[in-house]
Amino acid sequence: MQRLLSDLLSNANSKLSRQSVEATVLAFLALFAVSALRYGVESRTLFIAEMLGIAFCFTGALFASSKTPIISAAVPLVPLVAAFIARFTGSPIAYEMTMLTMLGAAALGMAIGSARTRATSLIASGFLTLFAVAISDSQYAVLIAITWMAGCVWHLVANHWERLDLCAVENVQRSHGVRPASVLAAVVLCGISGWFVRDRFHDSTQLTFGFMPTSGGSKWSDPAARSGVGTGDAAIAARDHAESFGAVESDLFLESTESTLFDMFSDSIGEPKRKMKWERRQGLTAERVLEAHQKTAKSEKGGNSFSIDRMPAEKHLKLKDAVENAVIQWAGPTGIRLAMNRYDSFDGVEWSNSASHRNENLVRQANEGAAWFCDPSLVIRKTGDSQPNTAVNQLKVLRLDSTRLPTPMMTAGLHIKDVDRQDFFAIDDDGCYFMPGREKVPQMTVVNMASQTVLEDVLWEQVSTTDSDEPQEAELADLVESWTADCEHPLEKLHAIVDRLRNEFTFDRTFATDSDTPVSEFLKTKRGGDHLFATTATLMARELGLSSRLVTGFYVRPTAIDVGAGHSNVLPEDVHVWTEIQLADGRWFEIEPTPTFQQPIYRPSMWLVTKRFAAAYWIHGLILLAVLAVLYATRLTWIDLGLGALYPIGSMVWPRGRVSLAMRILQTRAKLAGCPRRPGLPQRDWLLSLTSTHAALRESAGRFCDAADQAAFSSLPGVLHQPSLSNELLMNLNIKTIRRLASEPRS
Repeated sequence: MQRLLSDLLSNANSKLSRQSVEATVLAFLALFAVSALRYGVESRTLFIAEMLGIAFCFTGALFASSKTPIISAAVPLVPLVAAFIARFTGSPIAYEMTMLTMLGAAALGMAIGSARTRATSLIASGFLTLFAVAISDSQYAVLIAITWMAGCVWHLVANHWERLDLCAVENVQRSHGVRPASVLAAVVLCGISGWFVRDRFHDSTQLTFGFMPTSGGSKWSDPAARSGVGTGDAAIAARDHAESFGAVESDLFLESTESTLFDMFSDSIGEPKRKMKWERRQGLTAERVLEAHQKTAKSEKGGNSFSIDRMPAEKHLKLKDAVENAVIQWAGPTGIRLAMNRYDSFDGVEWSNSASHRNENLVRQANEGAAWFCDPSLVIRKTGDSQPNTAVNQLKVLRLDSTRLPTPMMTAGLHIKDVDRQDFFAIDDDGCYFMPGREKVPQMTVVNMASQTVLEDVLWEQVSTTDSDEPQEAELADLVESWTADCEHPLEKLHAIVDRLRNEFTFDRTFATDSDTPVSEFLKTKRGGDHLFATTATLMARELGLSSRLVTGFYVRPTAIDVGAGHSNVLPEDVHVWTEIQLADGRWFEIEPTPTFQQPIYRPSMWLVTKRFAAAYWIHGLILLAVLAVLYATRLTWIDLGLGALYPIGSMVWPRGRVSLAMRILQTRAKLAGCPRRPGLPQRDWLLSLTSTHAALRESAGRFCDAADQAAFSSLPGVLHQPSLSNELLMNLNIKTIRRLASEPRS
């Protein structure tokens, strides 16, 4: 066993030369750049297993015999195997990400090979790092490229460039290190160059003269457009990409049965319980009964009401990841909600809408040549403003049998490329956008949406209670009072209600209600679908005196994103119910009371963050101020200790400059003590004059000056191996001693 372990360590040592270690580090850095793109959008369990598999194969190749390179060849096969397993388990990995990971794993395997394979490893890891950084959306991704570049320059200097000067002379003794200076110069040069060319290059204009279909645009006209031969947003629509545009009227591209939002909710949370209305129909003839029945069914399917008293949903075996099953495609952030219907009146079982927000005369606003149609109550702030408060995303309609458009919170305006008609969009009674005069939104229509973002500061300022004339429910009122007993601000009370619902209740769409009062039953069983969570939160908000309403629509799951296509597929089972609260200025913001669904993010301003930090850590701040005051009062002592610790470190890094470093430290101490060396005064004369009143220090200073002269003017290197002279003088001649010597009278 001991011999086997010894052989393994021997094999590892033979492969882990300095060159191999440096190439391995660069390959790991390239893998990290790709992992940053994959980690947030894939199954974390499978991703971690894949990375552990790569590490295991690399370790095996490292400890294996040098005559078995087949283990190194197995390292890049791990991502391929992981891709097959992921697709088999229903969590597919994008082919592009698998290929990039295989390239990084191959670079890792080649890093411990021969000199030729190490060179290939550097090329592969460099290309992979730069490519991953180029396609990343993070502003900090460039730090990975800079780190890789610094490591590569270090590797080249250490293994290639330092050998060039050895070919010219027999012996070289450097006074400065080549590697640190080269790496620092390269990083500084690249940083300055990148800053200089930043935002100075425009998009490519090749192939824009009509030779081939192209796509182009800006943040407002087409956020997903690309220069050159892109996705063809002005050409025919493509089924699998939300970036392509085509407001077509035919069903040529899809072969499926469309369903309304009403049908989707029925499939997901169950059919609404039918109500017997024979009393109203007894006086009608047979023909009028049939006509009334058809009108009732059409009204229900139109989404004018939403019942929370439902039967158990049937279980369906559907493909969760099938693109053909998607209702819409969303090119934007995930974990958000897209509203389709809003309701403000509740009779205990059914929600309906009584408000009138209808507006068919939207404001036309031109932004960078594109025609946007905006809600008059909301303002789109242009790109050139100093503090933009809008985000532009895209929605592509696939199989939505409705004239309504699913829109995110506070959607300020809509835009369709090459469409400039005032009657194309309108706002319905409940405040949702729709296309008037149509039976449904044309399939393959791509709509650009500009929605406002709200700071948390606005919520604290704008959320206010009002007196309500609605009858109070004793059960809800008692619960609200007990849940919000320790809160003062209305927003704090609202957060307390949401936290209780998310932490103490269980989300279960299969749980059927048997009572005629679904809300009361939900409060007792603490289990139900998202429609019961949202209804309870809406009613409790009204108990606080807040204006609230129920919203139905779609939830964009974080796991639904298609990395390769750049959008998320929203399926019929992604229907969702949530709550909106009205601000004092008339706008509405969302709350998410249902667990397992991400809550909306309202970012605080820096001023609010500062106030919260000060309120939470004011005691720590006082302690820190006291510590800083003590450090400032004793600053000379700490600086003196730091200068003393600098000498042994600097003498190891720069051995030939040991004497010069000691003299600089002494001059810095004298300057801090208030008696700096006068310009033009030789260092020997200054140092001997400073120590003239102390015989031992004067003798030590004399020996130090002799050693310094020998190092400067003699070819004998002996002084390099006598650091005791500098150590002795630096230990005895500190700031306190220099200040005392300067104050003593001289003869």
